[in-house]
Amino acid sequence: MKRTSSHRSALLVFLAATGLSLASCRPSSVANIGFGIGFDRTARAADGSPVDPAVSEQIIVDQFGWRPADRKVAIMADPVQGQNAANHFTPGDTFEIRRAEDGKTVFTGKITAWHNGDTDKVSGDRAWWCDFTPLTTPGMYVVVDQKSGRHSYPFTLREDLYGPVLTASVRMFFYQRCGFDIDAAHGGNWTHPPCHVGDNQDKAAQLYRDKPEGAARDVSGGWHDAGDDTKYVPFISNVMGDLMIAYDLNPKAFGDNTNIPESRNDVPDLLDEVKWELDWLLKMQNSDGSVCNRVSEKSYSNGAGPVSDTQPRYYTQPTTWATAIFAAVTAHAARIYPAFERPYPGYAARLKAASLKAWDYLEKTPQMTPASGNDGAQMAAAPGSSDAKSDKRLRVLAAAELFATTHEGRFDTYFRTNCRDKDGIGENGHHPLFDGAFDPSLTLDLNRALFIYARTPGADPAIAAQIKMTFRNTMENNLVPSYEKGEDPYRAYMYDGHYCWGSNQMKSNWAKLALYAVALNANPSRNALYREVAEEYLHYIHGRNPLSWVYLSNMGPKGANLGAGKSVMEIYHHWFQDGSPLYDGVNSKFGPAPGYLTGGPNQFFSKAWISPPHGEPPMKAYRDWNASWNKEKNDNEASWEVTEPAIYYQAAYTLLVSSFATPERAHSPQ
Repeated sequence: MKRTSSHRSALLVFLAATGLSLASCRPSSVANIGFGIGFDRTARAADGSPVDPAVSEQIIVDQFGWRPADRKVAIMADPVQGQNAANHFTPGDTFEIRRAEDGKTVFTGKITAWHNGDTDKVSGDRAWWCDFTPLTTPGMYVVVDQKSGRHSYPFTLREDLYGPVLTASVRMFFYQRCGFDIDAAHGGNWTHPPCHVGDNQDKAAQLYRDKPEGAARDVSGGWHDAGDDTKYVPFISNVMGDLMIAYDLNPKAFGDNTNIPESRNDVPDLLDEVKWELDWLLKMQNSDGSVCNRVSEKSYSNGAGPVSDTQPRYYTQPTTWATAIFAAVTAHAARIYPAFERPYPGYAARLKAASLKAWDYLEKTPQMTPASGNDGAQMAAAPGSSDAKSDKRLRVLAAAELFATTHEGRFDTYFRTNCRDKDGIGENGHHPLFDGAFDPSLTLDLNRALFIYARTPGADPAIAAQIKMTFRNTMENNLVPSYEKGEDPYRAYMYDGHYCWGSNQMKSNWAKLALYAVALNANPSRNALYREVAEEYLHYIHGRNPLSWVYLSNMGPKGANLGAGKSVMEIYHHWFQDGSPLYDGVNSKFGPAPGYLTGGPNQFFSKAWISPPHGEPPMKAYRDWNASWNKEKNDNEASWEVTEPAIYYQAAYTLLVSSFATPERAHSPQ
């Protein structure tokens, strides 16, 4: 593909952010692979790059690749059901791994049928596995079906495989900044002036209940929640928790060189980005310690990107659940930022004081407030509501985080008194300590509270032991048996029904259970196996799925240039909206900003007249599109149920991918 000078400049900006070079990050389209195969270079992949017609999307790999010592399994699939069922494929008995540079065969192995040739109902496929774990030599390769001569998208084996992908994931939060000038020096081709800085917007927003009221207030900064421009306190619990735990578990994975304005300030850029959100969060706290619920507007903007949204902006009244989330998040951050006192003097102390103030308000307000569980404002987007059980779960989380930060007995007492209140803090009848297992779709705040508490010095030994045993049981009675029995032909097992709105986050949440078990040493002799299980979920997101989608946006040569042969190119997002000549789809000038994780397949997609994704096997309930309104049907297309990204999806994925990133991109805090 011919590159313009501006495209090359943007690429150099991105490569500078990842510490790579053009030579080390060549587009891995098979157009660059020398197999001596002539092909029509007018054929295009999802990202617009030329494709060798010998590539088969039924020979399925992680399109970024594997680390040399990893368990490495490619998948061949015959699509019996679903949108690709016309692409019938039956492999032979033998596969080869061929070197990309010269086509030389470096490994030969036996193709093994999954479950004796059964068709998997969740994917709609018959599948075969190609295990090439013994191959450990770094390089770029393809998997070849010896019978047909067809081959996979290319992939690499390299130890530092995940570092550049992690950088792209973290930079998504930079692109989500509200009220910030995303300039070409830091954003490459993906730029816009500050948004929501006009009259009656975020620097001078009003309180909104039944109507606008009160004096103007500065609630500027923070991240847009998803494809829309709302900013929530209720939805950042897992966002901030996942990002800070990612740093806790693998701090050396995060460098100070990702090309955001704060880079090279002796603080890992992840923590600079987290601080951007924390600074906004601090603005949402009232003098009595309570915390306002969200910042929004009356209707979704119809303009061309966040900058064109000139509607008045409002903040909503405080809620106890927002206050509990604030207390938990700021308490956790107060443990991290003391190491960065020189660049951010007094910041850790400020966070701790704000957290304690929020807790004091919660003690004075023991019941969920407002009692309706709603902030009372009828505005655009979700209300950020709660119920009494969720409100109490969040208080338990706040107590766990404050105990870990202060080691004060009052927080330990609250946690011990309430953490096993099954009726008071369970969700849909589930409580992990009573059920003996964690569910990645339920009680997420409680799951994190239990994990944090079990890691805290001075925790009650009996409770900590029960938490660790619950993680061990989750692995030994659920994830490990499912993995070892191969219940999922794509090797990233989930319950039936978990291919829902946000299924890609659900994949990361499943992996998170394994990572938490490792961090707690719940079963030390099995740590390596648990990490192996977790990493398989990464391979699914990176292209080893029934449709061969890399579910991160624009990771091929049009964007990040990190090796994806088939990366999603349309995401439901206000900035990269449908029809944008710059940012929407294969035929746009630049495509969307790289690294956004889409929601993923959704078997419950609501529009029966749009197929796919409606009516597909759960794993195939996906479509790369970004439409909102259909004039012919006079109805919306609800693409947000499938392709919209969100900061909570992104944070869960960032925790997962950072767990396997190498430490050579390390920053040493003072």
